[in-house]
Amino acid sequence: MPRFKGENTANVTAKKELSELTFQERLAVGLERIKAKRGWKNKDIAAKLGVTEGYMSEVVRGMRDVKLTMLDKLTRELEVSIYELFEVSEEELAPKAPKGARRSKKKSG
Repeated sequence: MPRFKGENTANVTAKKELSELTFQERLAVGLERIKAKRGWKNKDIAAKLGVTEGYMSEVVRGMRDVKLTMLDKLTRELEVSIYELFEVSEEELAPKAPKGARRSKKKSG
């Protein structure tokens, strides 16, 4: 599944620049970071916010516009700042190998 809307998963070496990210993509990265840090899934955040898991899935994939009221609710329910939701580092933009991808073996010689 693409990390962001319209992204070609076959080109895992491509990397978006920070300045090219949309607000939706920044929010997606921020939510992924929070989920990983807390060991949460989309359904956990959805339950806190009173939305469907499908809605959260679209938000986390950067495919859904989020209203200001939802951003406010996110910051309150997740107990994070708006800055934390939209903060993105270069490391977080590093390409990720698709699930099931194998590492290449080094040739001995």
